Amino acid sequence: MEEVLNSEKTEKVYGERSEKPDASSLKVDDDGIKEYVTPDMIIGDIITWYPDAALVLMKCGMHCITCGVSQYESLEQACQVHGLYVDDVAKVVNDYLTQTLDAKN
Repeated sequence: MEEVLNSEKTEKVYGERSEKPDASSLKVDDDGIKEYVTPDMIIGDIITWYPDAALVLMKCGMHCITCGVSQYESLEQACQVHGLYVDDVAKVVNDYLTQTLDAKN
């Protein structure tokens, strides 16, 4: 994520592409859920890296995963548009990915 300096404040600018996180370096919370997805990640990247996440996002009410905006909109921004709590959505997606991806390995 890049910071842009305005005349009096600094704000975050989303849309910057990042690399897929290395699975061995992911944070793990107290419930054993790995942090595959973070609020600042681009929806399109999430779907590309973790295709199964699309189903979970749709079940959360985010049917915009195929929308062109998903290529530069962060999870946090998409949640704001849909009136969802980004921490809750990220937790549900991460829980699902932890269960499914860990089972495959």
